[in-house]
Amino acid sequence: MANNKHIMDGLTRFLEEKFLPIAATLSQNRYLMALRDGLVLSLPIMIVGSMVIVIAELPLDAYQNFMVSVFGESWKWWNWPVINASTMGIVALIAVIGVSYALAKSHDKTPLPAAAMALSGYFILLHQLPDGGYGTTYFAARGLFTAMVVAVVTAEVYNFVINKKLVITLPEQVPPAISAQFTALVPAAFSTLLWVVVRYIFMQTSYVTFNDFIFQVLQTPLTAVGTGAVGTFVAVFLNSAFWFVGIHGAQIVGSVMNPIWQAATQMNLQAYQAGTDLPYIVTAEFINNLVYLGGSGATLSLTFIMAFLAKSKQIQYIGRLSIAPGLFNINETVTFGLPIIMNPMMLIPFFVAPLGITMLSYFAISLGLVGRLPGLVAPWTMPAILSGFYIGGGDVRVVLLQVVNFVVTGLIHYPFIMTWDKKKYEEEQGEALQFKITAH
Repeated sequence: MANNKHIMDGLTRFLEEKFLPIAATLSQNRYLMALRDGLVLSLPIMIVGSMVIVIAELPLDAYQNFMVSVFGESWKWWNWPVINASTMGIVALIAVIGVSYALAKSHDKTPLPAAAMALSGYFILLHQLPDGGYGTTYFAARGLFTAMVVAVVTAEVYNFVINKKLVITLPEQVPPAISAQFTALVPAAFSTLLWVVVRYIFMQTSYVTFNDFIFQVLQTPLTAVGTGAVGTFVAVFLNSAFWFVGIHGAQIVGSVMNPIWQAATQMNLQAYQAGTDLPYIVTAEFINNLVYLGGSGATLSLTFIMAFLAKSKQIQYIGRLSIAPGLFNINETVTFGLPIIMNPMMLIPFFVAPLGITMLSYFAISLGLVGRLPGLVAPWTMPAILSGFYIGGGDVRVVLLQVVNFVVTGLIHYPFIMTWDKKKYEEEQGEALQFKITAH
């Protein structure tokens, strides 16, 4: 017992002294924050697009027959070719706008011109069809990494040119809205020239386009690693590690991994639409709705144990206070209130619980016990059971997996929180006794 305590104390000290400074630096990284904030821009329309797919493709024969009887055989004309193409089908275009906007804003520059330049640069890199139009292949997930590269580079060019004062300055009498556009004129020229040169260079290679180069050399390998068992395991581990030292792990890890997981989500959706095998097990919804039950650390089961099994009044109160937000995957109440952060007693379950159900969920899907997720995007705050039915496209097995994960994490948390509860209960009893003696 003493040896275990020594190990936990040593690990806690390591995280505090060695890991915390690195975590703090990453939490303030301009580029990671821009990627995070920029990609968030696409979430509302992705959720809307997913809701429409659920409405159109709900796998219930009675429902489908009813809709056909009311609206006719072609009642789903608005689904894939219209709404999906206009929401989830343009996620890369939204990303290039959102990331460039966020990065320019972080440089204290007027962000809209940067967003316009980045979008223009993205289209420069797209090769036109014979009729002069653009194919939509790279509007969605296939172009997501290209969009991020273009957005970051364009915003940096914009910032650099303005900082070097290579701009057209108009008299003060000119309205600011007009003056800002002239300020952006020279940066826009630099950005346009840059992407034209990049396009020309890649036209001379076997890749032909910059988009194909990024997809084959960067996006595909990173997606394979980030959605594999090991890569996912490492990401979930780091999320817990960041949180344990008081840094918002989901923001840091998500800034790096969300583009990979969202790309996997979109690829699965495209395969689902085409009626082919779904390529990826791990997607953004896998992480949000199967692993992070109740939030980072998979603490939903912990809140129920605290609320209904603990003897300590303090732990009971925190547990009951934490259940409601935990159902919506918000767990700061228990993370800071128990606390979990920098608490050696809760270190092991905070790491082991999410890692355990990550592996459990991964192998359940890989073995075919549960179907792969078809790319439907749910709000990360959607409660379990509902989210399982939704992201599984009506597959009840996904719901059952959530229930199993809830039970497993409860079994992992139980001995540790009960030990902590015993300590707190004894302290409360001692304080009550001391109060009585003092009062007497």
